[in-house]
Amino acid sequence: MSGMKKKIFGLLIALGLAVPAFASVAVAPTRVEINANKLKNNYVTTAIEVKGDSQQPMRFKVYPGFFTINEKGELVMVDNANDPHDLSKKIRFVPSEFTVAQGKSQKVRINIAGLNTLPDGENRTILYIEDVNPKEMSIPTGRAGIGAQLIVKTRVGVPVYVDKGRVSKDADVEYLNIVKGKDGLYTDMKVISKGNSKVRYSGNVQIVQGKKLIDEYSLAGKVVAGNNFCVDRQKIKTDNIKEAGEYTLRMVLSYFDENGKRKNIKKEANLNITGKV
Repeated sequence: MSGMKKKIFGLLIALGLAVPAFASVAVAPTRVEINANKLKNNYVTTAIEVKGDSQQPMRFKVYPGFFTINEKGELVMVDNANDPHDLSKKIRFVPSEFTVAQGKSQKVRINIAGLNTLPDGENRTILYIEDVNPKEMSIPTGRAGIGAQLIVKTRVGVPVYVDKGRVSKDADVEYLNIVKGKDGLYTDMKVISKGNSKVRYSGNVQIVQGKKLIDEYSLAGKVVAGNNFCVDRQKIKTDNIKEAGEYTLRMVLSYFDENGKRKNIKKEANLNITGKV
């Protein structure tokens, strides 16, 4: 079996997130958000910029898709969607296929027409920028004399959102609990979005004892789809808690409503530290 090689086919998908270095592609902006109520025309034009590998030319193709956001705040692709809020048949882009020279970039111009025919609330699509020519990568298998070739095709997704008509962005925290995991304590929080457009929240976590601030750190933000909810579980940082006792965990979430006004939500839970810290 010496020198044996097998090929593994894989697909790298990055949906508006950081792309690993071996993907050799960067897109800006990572998402497009448009408020159609602020536009005078019945259409909108914008652009994204695609930068390829610094060492070699890359060829890309562009095509749209549709998605929803699940209860973990993750994008979920939907095939053959019959959804009135699906923009994938209304969006146009030029060019649809192109080559980027090494170290260079290419603008993809985007047009969405017929804005006055869109339903109220949030409308969305996702633009895929896909590497036409897959890359081969050698990977170790851990077995002497056996190698593997990973066939990687890079696909970056740029979500496109258009708010139109009567739009509402309204969030609340239904509950905040503290639960025990295998490697520590976690917040268990349910954030609900009562409007017809998504809510993107961030915030801070404070640990207090009486009036004394013990620790404060940033909360990883998430997205909650309109008329949906997100169950958010994040590990509690207890490094600065030096002794057992009763503490208060205070969660302060922030998001922007449909008018661009910042809204804050505050929620507290009892944090009881027992035993050796």
